[in-house]
Amino acid sequence: MIDLSPREKRLLQILAVVAGVAFVYFVIITPITSMRRRSEGGVREKIEGIAKIDRIYEEYREVKQKKTQYMSQLGNKDTNINSMIEQWASNAGVSGSIAYTRSTQTTIQNKYTMVTTIMKFDGVAIEPLLKFLYEVENSSMLLKISYLRMREAIKGADTYDVELKINTYSMQ
Repeated sequence: MIDLSPREKRLLQILAVVAGVAFVYFVIITPITSMRRRSEGGVREKIEGIAKIDRIYEEYREVKQKKTQYMSQLGNKDTNINSMIEQWASNAGVSGSIAYTRSTQTTIQNKYTMVTTIMKFDGVAIEPLLKFLYEVENSSMLLKISYLRMREAIKGADTYDVELKINTYSMQ
């Protein structure tokens, strides 16, 4: 056997300790810390994914609520647009200014009915007209004002001739 001096034995012991520490570090500590970093990153990703799913679910609930609202508005078959226009006009004080009202009905995709109503006001002031438009926009019917044309009226100052096209929708 090789006879080693006490100094060489001490160096071999130090080398064994350094090799042991390196082994423990690279075989035990490094994999544990890298696994911990990966798991923390994975947890963060999962939390972000859950938050994203929550946002998508909120958007879905809003869309579903809007759809339910629109479907209930589409179910209003019994409401007659002409009688509603007369009611809105009397509430706004412009019923005497209505020159004419014409309605035509169309079927869309064999499922929905669209009624297009063209109406004209002669010599109406702007404030009662805005009240009428407010009544139309805040009705419980599913409708759209396609166009609004205003011209200065011949009847007097601060009055306008207004042509208005309203589309209303319902299910068949």
